[in-house]
Parts: sequence; structure tokens; C-alpha cells
Amino acid sequence: MTDRSTPDSRTVRAGIADIEGYLLWQAETDRARADAEAFVDALDWPTTAQRQELVRLLALRQLDLSQRAVTRIAGRALQLRREYQQRYDCLKRRVLAAVLAVLAALVLLNLLLLDVC
Repeated sequence: MTDRSTPDSRTVRAGIADIEGYLLWQAETDRARADAEAFVDALDWPTTAQRQELVRLLALRQLDLSQRAVTRIAGRALQLRREYQQRYDCLKRRVLAAVLAVLAALVLLNLLLLDVC
């Protein structure tokens, strides 16, 4: 019997994300082609060969636009993630400082009250 190691959850999530990305891009490819065909169908002048070439070129153009949009959005998402992470880290430090200040004040107050008694 062979020893099969179970993939960790990060590997599984990455694999699922890859499959999802592939399926989404395939859907985008189908949509681009359908849009191109609908556009070319409205034209009455192209021959069959011209029609096929127009559909191909229009679909490629749409896919290029989609890819640039996705790349731009992904870049912005990473930028926002970094900004929010910085804000979160700053907030964490502030809360920790406040908790430590309150604890120090409570310890000092406790010491003062013990001296009074």
C-alpha cells in the first residue's frame, strides 16, 4: 500500500481557486465569442470567411480588454489589502498600548490603595 499524504488546507484552497479562475475565464471566453457573434450577425456584408475572422478578432479584443480590467482590479485589491493591513496593525498597536496603560494604571492604583491601608 502506498503512503498518500493529505494536502494541507492552503493547498486545497489554492487548487480550488485555480479551478474557479479557469472556469471563470472559460465563461468570459464564451461570453466574448457570443457577443462577437451577435455583433457580426447584425452585419449583412461579410462573407463566411470574413464573418469568422471578425468574430475571432472581436472576441480576442474583448478578452484583451477583460484581461487588462482583471489585472487592474487585482492590482487595486492587493493595494487595498496592504493599506487595510497597515491600518489594522496600527489599530492593534493602539489597542495594545491602551490596554497596557489601563493595566499599569490599575496596578499603580492597587499599590497606592495598599499603601493607604
